[in-house]
Amino acid sequence: MKTLILSLSKLDTLIAGFLSEFLKGKSEETHGTYQRALREFQRYFAVAHEWFQFRPEDIEQYKRYLMQERRLSEVSVSTYLTSLRRLLDYFVEQELLTENPARQVKGNRRPVHHTAGALTEAEVKKLLATIPTQKLQDHRDYITVRLMIEAAASEHELVKANVEDLKKFSSHYVLYVQGKGKKTKEDVIEVPLSLGLEIERYLERRQHLTPLSPLLASHSRRISEARMTTRALNYRLNHWLQAAGITRANITPHSLRHTAAKLWLERDGLPLEEVRRRMRHGMLATTKIYTLPPDAVQV
Repeated sequence: MKTLILSLSKLDTLIAGFLSEFLKGKSEETHGTYQRALREFQRYFAVAHEWFQFRPEDIEQYKRYLMQERRLSEVSVSTYLTSLRRLLDYFVEQELLTENPARQVKGNRRPVHHTAGALTEAEVKKLLATIPTQKLQDHRDYITVRLMIEAAASEHELVKANVEDLKKFSSHYVLYVQGKGKKTKEDVIEVPLSLGLEIERYLERRQHLTPLSPLLASHSRRISEARMTTRALNYRLNHWLQAAGITRANITPHSLRHTAAKLWLERDGLPLEEVRRRMRHGMLATTKIYTLPPDAVQV
């Protein structure tokens, strides 16, 4: 197998060319994933470039670095290695390599169950009771939690949502959302009537709203009414989980969406296919993961 020695500047140029070509027409989410993953490789290469020759053993060493030094999850390591494989496919196309060395390095197996746990019914009640609604930003957080637990909305979908995306019907509301990896708002979330009315009360408290205003806005003095980021949203969710004393290691903000599926299956007894539809899963096999014994500690 042909080896390759690159300078830092040459690698930066090649990555820029790859991203420009590969990401054409891809979603903003895909852009972010590949840029983050390849930035990590650039940081590693800055230290390892004197010996790194793009051999299978070099890729194996990078994988160990991600797992042992960076302590990334199995899913994140697989994502980073996938990004590197695509980059090295580009190197092969450019005739810099004769074959892709990363193809000989196995990624981590994706888990057969979700690494994030789910909340119990008692914990859901405790979490909602912990969040006051007097302050506008707390009212927003209360709605965020309910949208994730009662409608299986994801963080990504919520920060993309606008005021105009919420529509009222006689017995319920719907929220049109932009799913992960998609470029348009073609997915529909069914929102219970009581939650829709709560969202309306929150919106009535805000000023200068337009149809394109973010559904969930920042309410800090510096950037009031600006669109929230997923990082800011997760920071707030983690704050309330800790305030409610829900601090198990496998509980993350995304656990709120997992909780929706568990409650629909175990509490409400909904058919698996209906839960798949509500979760907006592409395959039933993904939904079946939620039928495995729960990781959550029963309290």
